[in-house]
Parts: sequence; C-alpha cells; structure tokens
Amino acid sequence: MKDDEWDRMRAMYAARLAETGYSPETLGWTKPKHRLRYKILVDYWFGGPDPLDGSASLLDFGCGFGDLAVYCAARGLDVDYHGIDLSEDLVAAGRRVFPHLDLEAGSPIEDGLDRVYDVIVSSGAHNYALTDNEAYIRRTFELFDASSRCGFAINFLSDRVNHRNAGNYYASPAWVLDLALSHSRRVEIRHDYMPFEFTVFVDKRSDFGDLTVFAPFEADCG
Repeated sequence: MKDDEWDRMRAMYAARLAETGYSPETLGWTKPKHRLRYKILVDYWFGGPDPLDGSASLLDFGCGFGDLAVYCAARGLDVDYHGIDLSEDLVAAGRRVFPHLDLEAGSPIEDGLDRVYDVIVSSGAHNYALTDNEAYIRRTFELFDASSRCGFAINFLSDRVNHRNAGNYYASPAWVLDLALSHSRRVEIRHDYMPFEFTVFVDKRSDFGDLTVFAPFEADCG
C-alpha cells in the first residue's frame, strides 16, 4: 500500500467515527453479521477437531474497537487477546469503551510485528480497493506466517457476487486458496456461511505420520 492509501483509510474511519460513534457502521459493517464472522474465525481454532489448549495468544489484525475480544469472553474462551489497527481513532475509541483490552495503533504491514502469536485472525481488513490488493494480501500472508505459531485466518469479500461496490475489493477464492497452500499443506476455505464472503484458514500444525493424515485426525482412521 502507498502512504496516501493508508492516510485515506485513516481519514475514512475518522469521518465515520465522528458520524456514527461506537457502532458496526463505523467499521463498514452495515448489516448485523459481524458476530457470525467472529464465530467462523474463532471456531476453527477453539473448537472443532484440533482446538488450541490453554490461554492461547491471539492477534486481531485490523481490530477496530476490539469487539472480537468481547465476543470471545462472552463465549467463555480463554484467549490472550491483543488487537492492532491502522486507525488511531478507532483504537482510542475502543480503549474508552473497553479500557481493560490490549489495543494498539500501528502499521504492521510496514513495520512488522514485535512478537509471535499462537494464532492471528483478520476480519474486514482486506475489503477495500487499493492500488495492488494482491500484493497487500501476499504481504499479509508472509507477515502472518512469520508471526504465528499455529496459523492464521482471514476473511474476504468474494468475487462470486451479483453486485460490486466501486470502493471494495472482491477476492478470488481460487487465487487465495492457491496462495494459502503455498504456506501450508493444511488449509481450509469456507464459502458456505454467506453467499458473497469467505474465510481461509492456514493451519501450520501440519505434522503427519505413516498414515499421511494430519495428527488430530489419526484416531478417525481406526
């Protein structure tokens, strides 16, 4: 991303915050579906056949107000949460609403991350049209791979849509899947919970034995 694109995005969120305050609309969620997105992102790592144990560390990339942490707490999930967002205004508003949360303003795509997390998730951070969205996505995958122990998950607007808004970016599920498979053999893509969005999961826990089955699934072969 170019510097002016970062600045434009910060200005966009500042204007929305001034207009609608602490609300999903400020983050660009105009329909009440953000909790479903959180569920999809979280269930893979903290449910299913291979849940993370203990107080797993989670980075919420593009955290907005930090609502994902509140969702996790309401679910009773033991998560060591850290949120980072490009917008200083959103982070400041999140700290006012949730003063107990670990929220930070920063630009990790440019500056990197100073620690490694068990898992990294990102919701809505790749929905806006940029000069080169594919380069941004590649850089994000590289950053998340280098800064996660167990893996990462990102959601996208799908290019399999009936209508497009000029300011949005619509990703090809096939292209994202191919990119994901270049980072791990163990990948899942979900295009089944909304018609026009999808989530990709890159699981780095890809050890397998003589059965050529990932370890958590070996018991199902008996």
